[in-house]
Amino acid sequence: MRHGDHTNPARVGRPHLARLRRLAVSAAALPPRVLAAELGWRTFRTGCRACARDRTVGARPPIPENWRPFVLGAVGVRPKVGPSPLELEECLREADAALEGRFTVLGYGTVTVDKKPHGWHQDPVHGFTWPDRHHRLLGPVPGRADIKVPWEVGRLQWLTALARAHAHTGDSRYRDGAVELLRSWAAANPVGSGPNWANAMEAGIRAANLVWAAEILGDPRFTSLAGGMLRDHGWFIVANLEYSPRLTSNHYLADLVGLVHAGGALRHSPAGLLWLRIGGWQLQQEIVKQFHEDGSNFEASTGYHRLSTELALVGLLALRRLRMPVRPEVRNRLLAAVEALSALTKPDGLLPALGDDDSGLVIGLQSGRDPRDASPIVAAAAAALEETEPSGETVGPELAQWCGAPTRRTGTRPHAASFASAGWYVLSAGPYWCLAECGGVGQLGNGGHGHNDTLSFVLCVDGHEIVTDPGTGVYTPDPRLRNLLRATRSHSTVEVDGQEQNRFDSALLFTMRSDDRARVVDHHEDGSGRQVVEAIHEGYRRLDDPVVHRRRFTLDPQGLTISDHFGCRAPHTLAVSFPLSPGVRAEQRDGETLLMAAGTVVVLSQTVGPRLAFAVEEMPWSPAYGRVVTAPVLRATLRAEGPVSWELRFRAADGART
Repeated sequence: MRHGDHTNPARVGRPHLARLRRLAVSAAALPPRVLAAELGWRTFRTGCRACARDRTVGARPPIPENWRPFVLGAVGVRPKVGPSPLELEECLREADAALEGRFTVLGYGTVTVDKKPHGWHQDPVHGFTWPDRHHRLLGPVPGRADIKVPWEVGRLQWLTALARAHAHTGDSRYRDGAVELLRSWAAANPVGSGPNWANAMEAGIRAANLVWAAEILGDPRFTSLAGGMLRDHGWFIVANLEYSPRLTSNHYLADLVGLVHAGGALRHSPAGLLWLRIGGWQLQQEIVKQFHEDGSNFEASTGYHRLSTELALVGLLALRRLRMPVRPEVRNRLLAAVEALSALTKPDGLLPALGDDDSGLVIGLQSGRDPRDASPIVAAAAAALEETEPSGETVGPELAQWCGAPTRRTGTRPHAASFASAGWYVLSAGPYWCLAECGGVGQLGNGGHGHNDTLSFVLCVDGHEIVTDPGTGVYTPDPRLRNLLRATRSHSTVEVDGQEQNRFDSALLFTMRSDDRARVVDHHEDGSGRQVVEAIHEGYRRLDDPVVHRRRFTLDPQGLTISDHFGCRAPHTLAVSFPLSPGVRAEQRDGETLLMAAGTVVVLSQTVGPRLAFAVEEMPWSPAYGRVVTAPVLRATLRAEGPVSWELRFRAADGART
């Protein structure tokens, strides 16, 4: 119901009754313990919201409030940060653009925002502006615009870039511009009103950037305004925590990081101290909960593994600077997550794109960062984890220097690794590097950021990505594209009878059934350097004639072999897909397929089974959220009359660079 609508009261009551019925049905299906936890949580949240309303009403603009610094270490001390010439150039480019109202937004590139009040509510990419209304009345508008555009601008990472630019150059334009832009944003976004308050995650990341920007800038005008905003942010986050006893995700992690930063800055007040204690305790609980013991994240996504690791790192770094205790178990879990980032990194220095990746970053301490480059996070981890730096180091990325880790380890050669909890297996030998995906949909079966990529893989040869993952594209602005890029047919696996491995409703963009029940049945390495992973998924067991897909990955210094077997009794249509990186050219020759990329030639041949006639088609490929290009895909369709097996091999051509 919109404000000002004159609607029949009887009609108004019907949706509420329907909602109550749905809640009653949902509650009846919950186990008693979960139901009790849900009721307790809802009661706590109602009290927090009532308390927050009493303290934020009329706070327009925010009432100035001082704070106590902490993220840069000792009061009055500035870390010695020496960005490389390229990092400095990127910083000044971002800062100069911000002064002109231009901001880098995910893969969309640079967008121009009108500095008038409603400009901060715009999605200029799609030409849409959200109204200035209560945040619970606002949200995504599928097919029309992308709410992540104003969200990304509203995280204020560019504000931290302005503060860094001033610190590096002493140019007052950056200091004064930061103050004026923050005033403009605060005036246009009173607490709880407009799209930038649509969820607590945005407020949490914004709070962290406010703290870092204010401490780096050291300007009393900025610090006073930011302090008032942090007070409002703290109350808002507490009242709108994205928590449920049934499922929490990276959103809740961001909420807690925001509480730690707002509470740390205002810890001289009872409210700030409360936020700090709640945020610090819950953050440690969530790190253990959301990261498996082997370091992999529970979201079934390499992109969200990186984002969640960055959130955990920023939060624990703040706790360390506040001299708050961090449990050894929590520290070890984050250390394992950082090590997983290193192991999952391809030879080209970027993470493969398994599952969703919205290209989101947390703190604007380094400009021009590629979201799939985890090296700044890995380098910064030494500060939060109190790691002793080894010898043979080079100057660290700017982000790591601001965090107190001025050096970084020199690069290491990609190596084999396994993360059984997530179903991720890294195979590496000679010029070959492969990541096999053998896990489920993630999020405890909710599948919010998982794709239908079970038994798929990413293959690099001589440092070039040959077989790829298509990425994410976008979320709500194009539901058709969203569903296409998370579909089975878009990944390097096999589709059966045109069905999905895991069913999903095309209208529900952040959920997926857990049908596949994937499991690894063999994983070993022999003395010759041959590495083997064999896995099964049962996503097609639900068909009238059940089908079980078994795939065996065998990698050795001579190449990668993919062995597929389909157990069934009746005829089925099998569609095999191998999406290729945009720079790869495919050519059929003498019954084989040559895959060529920058001087490297890979031969795809079939050694066993009925012939698969591969044809080259085109499909969307997304290197970053909001950016989509066209890439080739090898696809073959086979009509199987019963059980069938085949074997395919990828090897570097004789005489090719290896």
